Amino acid sequence: MGKAAANANYGGQAVLEGVMIRGPRSLAVAVRRIDGRIVLKREPLVPLTRRHPLLNLPFLRGAFALVDALLTGMRALRFSADVAMEEENERLAQARAAVEAPPAGEDAAERPGEEPGNRLPLITHPSPPDARAEVEVREVAAGQGIPTWSLVPTMLLTFAIVAVVFIAVPDALANVLRGPLPPGRAANALINLVEGLVRIGFFVAYILAISRMEVIGRVFQYHGAEHQVIYAFENGDPVTPAAARRYDTAHPRCGTSFVAVVVLVSILAFSFLDIEALPLRLLAKLALLPVIGGLSYEVIRLAGAGRLTFLVLPGLWLQRLTTRRPDAEQLAVAIAALEGALEQEGRSLHRAAEATGD
Repeated sequence: MGKAAANANYGGQAVLEGVMIRGPRSLAVAVRRIDGRIVLKREPLVPLTRRHPLLNLPFLRGAFALVDALLTGMRALRFSADVAMEEENERLAQARAAVEAPPAGEDAAERPGEEPGNRLPLITHPSPPDARAEVEVREVAAGQGIPTWSLVPTMLLTFAIVAVVFIAVPDALANVLRGPLPPGRAANALINLVEGLVRIGFFVAYILAISRMEVIGRVFQYHGAEHQVIYAFENGDPVTPAAARRYDTAHPRCGTSFVAVVVLVSILAFSFLDIEALPLRLLAKLALLPVIGGLSYEVIRLAGAGRLTFLVLPGLWLQRLTTRRPDAEQLAVAIAALEGALEQEGRSLHRAAEATGD
């Protein structure tokens, strides 16, 4: 396998104040704390399509890869939220300790009724000259991370919201045209085209709405950092903030591109459905989603390999909304995540090691 092909197996997503990178056999999540340190979680990864070879067949693997990616992404988000909560708890403990600490010069033994062991220690963060380069590594054994079953309710709720907002509502709005239009395949194709445009409109409106939140704006910056670092790695450049920032923040294998391809494929697939009854029509569309996901997955794989790239152009345009240019510190976090994933597989960010490894 050539270097470019092997490097194309790496991707990821942005999380709260961090980046998740996954490779063929590894997962790493790097999160920046307020004190400047980077917390890096590393764990081995065995995707569903590798555990069961039959699930890795073309056009079938897409649906299972999507479920696997959703579960992995939720675990990464949960970890980033846990790191933020840890830091908040540390600050609260530090504030309590500061309040309970005796005045300067007063010894604890001189305070009647209080034992020294009853006071919380004052938590301080070391501040070495290069504090922002400090990385705290947390190794997680296979199967010892956040249990998959705990994520199922969240995933089911997510699917329900997506089904209502991005399938049922656009279907109902577009099918208002069904009465005025004469029955036939042409009218059905027009209705599905309108439905697809409404779905895209909803998605763009949703992105624009959440992008006004400061925390989401920073997530979009980390999203751009992930793409730039992956680009530098794929092209064999030194993976540094200076080298990575020369690349675009839009990447053809991005999940945003996948959403755009799904919409385009669904317009074509739903055009063959000519069902007037709303419940049956929605059930048929839900049943087709695994097929649409499988086809879209193959398109994304081809685009990532440099073929059929024109099919992901709408996704690249949409990424202008879901990515922003990161700063050097955010690029450093993405680099830490990529390095954490590579090290588990015996690889390196250095080109000399890449030339002789893998």
